[in-house]
Parts: sequence; structure tokens; C-alpha cells
Amino acid sequence: MATDTSTTNFVPTGFRTIERLGIGSVFEVARVADAQGRELICKRAADARFSGALDREREVLHIVQGPSFPQVVASGSDRRGGFLVETRAPGAALRELMGGAPPGAARCIELARASTHALALLHGLGDAKGPLRLVHGDISPDNLFYDPPATITFIDFSSATWRDAPEPALEGDRGTVPYAAPELARQEVRATAESDTYALAATLLAVAVGPPLVRATTEAGRLYETASEGILWKRLDERSDLPSDFRSALAAALQYEKALRLTSSHDLAARLAALR
Repeated sequence: MATDTSTTNFVPTGFRTIERLGIGSVFEVARVADAQGRELICKRAADARFSGALDREREVLHIVQGPSFPQVVASGSDRRGGFLVETRAPGAALRELMGGAPPGAARCIELARASTHALALLHGLGDAKGPLRLVHGDISPDNLFYDPPATITFIDFSSATWRDAPEPALEGDRGTVPYAAPELARQEVRATAESDTYALAATLLAVAVGPPLVRATTEAGRLYETASEGILWKRLDERSDLPSDFRSALAAALQYEKALRLTSSHDLAARLAALR
């Protein structure tokens, strides 16, 4: 791809901007189009400190292929710095399901089955050398897209780890509070498949009952409560229309004490798949 000679243009040469989506904690993102008019996503590091996170996402997306992952369309560096252009996730971020009345029971069950199945597949990926041990590291309502009835796409792999991964690009990364597992919020561990399972269960809880998931209202307070008490998983009782087996499965995955928690994405997916 030709070098971008502009110091101000966000998108690399060969693409045009449709909409600037803003600057997150790690990436600056825009919706762009290629010469054929296909809508794509362009990412750059929000700060030079996060260039390693962009490299990490690029590497993950080259390693894994499948319907639950964006595909790399173009990557490189120009006068603006490193960039990554990838396919756009179909559907909408789960955050968009949290803005009004919670989805009905059938939609909650459909989403839970599809997303836990997708996470179990992600955790089970392997190659000729064995299990990849891929961990997303930051599952949240912003990083999970859903296109009904059953298409799930994980985005933002800046916190991902895997079998052959170098040291984490984001030192001290806690994931996203309050969806982070308590032990991850306390920085006692790095992200694991077990903390991914907790984060997905917390995300599904947020969709089912709406915010808040903690009592605290400040950022520091939310972090402290997540780390020291966990989230308000008993709010599941507000959804008496959901099957008791559904509520008990999520409750099991959201226990504060890890030793008491259902930590396997495969087991959580199996419990939800068995619902009548």
C-alpha cells in the first residue's frame, strides 16, 4: 500500500473516512470505506505508548480465523504512525442493548447461548503444536458484537494473550470494571480463560438487568467494589421471566470467590445449551 503523505489524515491511502468513532483508552477508531465501497474499521494507537497493543491485535487476527473474529484487510505504517484496517463486526455492540428496556427472555437466552458457545470455541482453538490458549482479556459490552440470531464477534484484542505471546502490551491491565473478575481487578493475576468467562457472564448480566452492576458511583469506588466484593449478581432475581437454570448458571459464573465459581467457558456454554 502506498505511503500516506498527509500528517493529518487519519485513514491510510486507499481508504476514505466515513465516520470518526472517537478515541478510546487504547485505540483511535474510524469507520472507513475501501475503493469498492466496503465499510471497514481503521484503528491507530491512541498514544505512542500503545503501539504494542496495535501490534498485538494484528498478530492475534493473523493467528485466528473464523466468524467470531474480524479479518485484517490492511496494516502497516505511514507518516501518521501504525494502522490496522479490519472488517467491521456485523450487528451491534452489546452496549446498545443496555440503553433502554432489557431484552426479553428469549433474546437473552439466544444471546447467552451464542456468546458462551463462541467463547468456548475461542478458548478451545489450537494448531499443529497444540492448544493456542487464547485469552481475550477484556470482554465487555463494548467489545462483543451480536447480530441476531446467533452471530457473535469479539473485537479489541489489545489485551489478548496466547501460547506464544510476548509479554502483555498493556502492563497492569485490569480489563474493564465492573466486568473484570475480582482477582484481575486486584491485579493478583493476568487475564486468563477463567477471567474471560467471568467477564462474559457479567456482560450478560448487564444486558439482562441493565446497569448498575455495583453500588459505587465513582471510578475509584467501582474498582474497589469490584475487587473487594464483586458485582451485584443477585439482581438476576429481578428477571423472574428467565428460566431458573439460566439464572443459576450465570450466578455460578459470577461468584466472588474463584474457588466457588464456575470458571470454564465450556461448562457455562453446556449449561446454557441444555436449557429447555
